Amino acid sequence: MRVLLSAAKDAAPEMAIVANTGVRAERIAEIFKVAESAIVGTSLKVDGITWNAVDPARVGRLMEAARAAR
Repeated sequence: MRVLLSAAKDAAPEMAIVANTGVRAERIAEIFKVAESAIVGTSLKVDGITWNAVDPARVGRLMEAARAAR
């Protein structure tokens, strides 16, 4: 993913890069090396299933990792 984000940043260096897929707690530090922000969906759901409810524990892990990465 970082390669794709880097390619986008190289193509439009004046634009903010937003990661919109594959955003998970274990990858957020790598993503934030290039992207300014992220859109998160399925990775925050119970068992990572789109139709399930949001899992507060997953949200907590992502936010902790995002804060540490910033």
